[in-house]
Amino acid sequence: MIQRVGLPAKPRKWMSVHEMGDMLGLKKTDRYWLVHKNYFRTETLLGKMRVEIASFEKWYANQDWYHKVNGEAPGKELRLRSYSPKEIQEMLGTDNATVYEILKKNNIETVTVNERMRVPTDAFWDWYYSQSRYRTQEDRKKDVAAEAASLSMPEMARLLDVPRSTVYGILSSKKYAPLLDVIVIAGRRRVTKESFERFLQAQDTYELFNFEYEELELKEKREYENYKRRCLAEADHSQEKKCLEYLTVPEAAELAGVEPATIAYWYTTGKISVRKTGKIIRIPREAFEQWLLKRKEKGVV
Repeated sequence: MIQRVGLPAKPRKWMSVHEMGDMLGLKKTDRYWLVHKNYFRTETLLGKMRVEIASFEKWYANQDWYHKVNGEAPGKELRLRSYSPKEIQEMLGTDNATVYEILKKNNIETVTVNERMRVPTDAFWDWYYSQSRYRTQEDRKKDVAAEAASLSMPEMARLLDVPRSTVYGILSSKKYAPLLDVIVIAGRRRVTKESFERFLQAQDTYELFNFEYEELELKEKREYENYKRRCLAEADHSQEKKCLEYLTVPEAAELAGVEPATIAYWYTTGKISVRKTGKIIRIPREAFEQWLLKRKEKGVV
């Protein structure tokens, strides 16, 4: 017998049904049941059925039902083309019911592989990039920096001490909307802090309100106090200066010789400008006096 030394062993092309079954941890009946499903190529050699190894591995990489007792996880190629609901659940950090609701509500394409539903990767990402409510764990990490540099609608309302509806009114206003940069994170609008500071500087109707933060958590209190302090420093507002430069509604009414309700009518109809600090209305003294003077010159009582 001639023995060839140094030559690599020829790779095996076939394995027995018994070997295949042991590899997947299947008993005899289940082994032959799987063989007769024709998922991979088999042949009868020397009176015994054999499984083609390459064909078996190709099938194994494209299914996720059967698992090798020892070896790589199944579905390597399958996961490149589609995701299972469980995989989507893990990516989005949500629950199983929510995933099925998303698939149904958005009519996302699904396929069936080994009697299991899967979602083609293209269909999933087409949906994902068409919305902003649900985020992958990777994108949520990226959102942390964006959230730190922006304000939610409730946060902006607290800083100005106005109802949330007023904030939405500001964002839809032709006058103020251009001053504010709005971003969307997890399906919710937020205003960048940089543009909010620009908004404070560019108008005198709304300003930061010095209210107590008893309802906020300690961490939030510190963040708001630091942020508010910085904004106030940049705006350089002096409380003493405000008292000289601004009138209360009763003071303006007395100066104009009208009822406070008339003052309210004037500023709600845009005839005079005001500055709102929460629920407090203040009227720029100089501008109001000039307006009254022009009104008197026109003979309007």
